[in-house]
Amino acid sequence: MQEIRNNSGKLVCRIDKPTKTVEIAVKGSVTTIRFSDDGTIKVTNKEKTA
Repeated sequence: MQEIRNNSGKLVCRIDKPTKTVEIAVKGSVTTIRFSDDGTIKVTNKEKTA
């Protein structure tokens, strides 16, 4: 996964182009957003593991 950082150098999200996935981790929670070829979007949330 490619890390995307803001101008302060803090991690904003990680993206995976082949699977069309964006992963955002904030305060112990991980949100995963998947973009399907048919135009649908699937969002999942889970607790962050160590």
